[in-house]
Amino acid sequence: MRRQLCSCVSLFALLGTPAIAMAQSAQSAPAPSTPSVSVGEVVVTARRREEKLADVPVAASVIDAATLADRGGATSALDLLAGQPSVRFFNTSSPVNSEISIRASPTARATASDPSVGLYRNGAYIGGGAVGGRSFTRLDLFDLGRVEILRGTQGALYGRNAVGGAANVVSARPDFENTGWIDLRYASETEGTQFQAVANVMVSDGIAFRIGIDSVDQEKGFFYNSINDVYFDRQESTGLRGQLRFRGERADVNLLLEHSDGDIPAITYRVVIAPGPGFPFGFSQPKYDYTWSLPPAATQTLDGGIFSLDYRFDWATLSLTSSSRRRSSFYQFDPDGTNQAEYLANRTAGIITTTIDTGQAAIINDTTELRTTDLHLAGGGFDGRLDWLVGAEIFDLTSLSSSIARRTPTLFSPSLGTRSPVKLTYQSSAVYGSLGFDITDTINLTGEARFTSDEKAVHARRYDAGTGLPAGGPAFIVDDQIAPTNTSYNIIGSWRTPVGLLAYGKVGTSYRSGGFNTNLGLATAPNPVTSSYDDETSKTYEVGLKGNITPSIFVGLAAYKTETENLIVQTDNGCAISLPACPTLAVAFLINAGQAESQGVEAEAVGRFTLFDGQLRLSGSVSRQSGEVTDGVYKGRDLPQVPDWIAGADVNYNRPFIGDTRLFFNVNWSGQWGGRQELIRPGLTTPNYDLADMSLINGRVGVDIKDVQVSLFVTNATNEEFSIFNSSTTERLNTPRNWGVQLRYRW
Repeated sequence: MRRQLCSCVSLFALLGTPAIAMAQSAQSAPAPSTPSVSVGEVVVTARRREEKLADVPVAASVIDAATLADRGGATSALDLLAGQPSVRFFNTSSPVNSEISIRASPTARATASDPSVGLYRNGAYIGGGAVGGRSFTRLDLFDLGRVEILRGTQGALYGRNAVGGAANVVSARPDFENTGWIDLRYASETEGTQFQAVANVMVSDGIAFRIGIDSVDQEKGFFYNSINDVYFDRQESTGLRGQLRFRGERADVNLLLEHSDGDIPAITYRVVIAPGPGFPFGFSQPKYDYTWSLPPAATQTLDGGIFSLDYRFDWATLSLTSSSRRRSSFYQFDPDGTNQAEYLANRTAGIITTTIDTGQAAIINDTTELRTTDLHLAGGGFDGRLDWLVGAEIFDLTSLSSSIARRTPTLFSPSLGTRSPVKLTYQSSAVYGSLGFDITDTINLTGEARFTSDEKAVHARRYDAGTGLPAGGPAFIVDDQIAPTNTSYNIIGSWRTPVGLLAYGKVGTSYRSGGFNTNLGLATAPNPVTSSYDDETSKTYEVGLKGNITPSIFVGLAAYKTETENLIVQTDNGCAISLPACPTLAVAFLINAGQAESQGVEAEAVGRFTLFDGQLRLSGSVSRQSGEVTDGVYKGRDLPQVPDWIAGADVNYNRPFIGDTRLFFNVNWSGQWGGRQELIRPGLTTPNYDLADMSLINGRVGVDIKDVQVSLFVTNATNEEFSIFNSSTTERLNTPRNWGVQLRYRW
């Protein structure tokens, strides 16, 4: 890996040399923190057309490339989204099944469900699949141009699964200039190195290309498996990307190809059991050393391509986005969380009195192929008073997954375990459109609508891992299909106030696709697993106010209420290591829990100022949200994974120092408080837990010396410790403090 990094550095140094020469006397690229546009003037595509953020009558936030550079970059969805209004990142400790939630939308980790947030990459839908389809991969977050976060129902223009909102990560495209950067990063506590580089080359006035590499090498971590001498949170991967762009008088064409492969952080948890049956004195593993007999592991491979075309007619703009994506994910974990020697010693000492199979292993792999094509035409009329858009989308997904559950054979039960292959197919087509009209110079009324037709099918079996014969009986033979249709809409009225702020009101609907549960667990489970669940639908009422209160200060306020039918939520079958009838980890599955309501308020502000000859950028947000189930067996229960409060702030300052040098610092803070972890079915003895209150601070300080930037960074600066997940037998902890150095060269 080190030889590979050296080769990559040499390659980009060579690419950078002619780029600098070709630029001749051009000025060096500005420091990332230097604003290029006024606050609120950022151009977004939130409504499938280019508009200024201040003119879009929806609750939306944008994280631009400068903000990301000020923070030192983002390599995970947690880094990217922390502190955004009403955005909750459910961190399972591994990217393979972590999940994003917006505005109390349900999470469904450890299942094969679709996400409750529309996940988009350069405008193409990328969510879905058995593993890894509810968040972004590391490569998705490399060399970003901007991130658009749309809060609230987005079904009218974005379609399936955008019940809480949509997140669109937009890669930086080739520019028609010669630029680039090299970034080296070393983290001391994990001894991890990261190398990233991008070269952008202008071939002619109409042709440019951009290539990039993202590589990480980290053998150590914070969470250790001493039995196998391996760290849970190790990672070693390389991602490559190439883009070619052609720009003519009317056409703008871009082709992106990319590949990544390697180890990623594995699922992490320790065994923590309170005193009770089978564990008279309780049992708890050390906080950062877990003695699993099975070595933890997780890998992910991504191959993708995105073709985009914008063609400007005299009367409209045609936009085409076609994406092909193949994602292969694998992970394994130890369901019993211990090893034979430790178990026997504890059994002899009377610490454990129940029988545990220490030979258990869970191995999950998935290959998902997604193909998306979106074509839409946007234009206007009536001297600029009318805006219209018509479009169509085709989406196709095939997911082949397998779950292996190993066990120790006995005289009475000689099976080695089971293997459960699943094939999931999902074909969807949709037509959509919008029509907006300026009733007066300050009042606009817009309608948006989308019709979607879905076809989903599943083919699942269970076999004995040793003999290959069918296992579990008819309950594990699942052949099912559904073909629902959905019509979603938005009606939006907006008013440009005399002081220039945009006030708006919105009524909108969306849906989340139903599906299947293919892991039915043990027949002796207290809460039996159902085989399928229906579509979830929602309607949102929203009012908001946004805009510049001064040229340097942009604010946004929103309040909403969402009504949900056929709420899709995760529950589990009630199994636990300490439960004699079902002595294993609980099986998570999805159900329709009936009707629910959620509501909340959001506030955010961004400001850029000149202070002591330097540039100061401040941003902050706070949101209050809540929700509960309003009918059925869960009536009155709080919606799970919904913090009462979410807040965040970012402070960045840079100023001249001596000659061509500039000093800078960045502080990024995020926090959440309140909320419940699970939705527990009445009558079950499964404990519920409060979400941990947390407050995290990350920081950077450094100096820009012409085209070179040197900085020190720290994550979790206060070394705060909290649980990111609890169950009756397990606990996941957050990542402790880490610090290091970062070196960046720009041309």
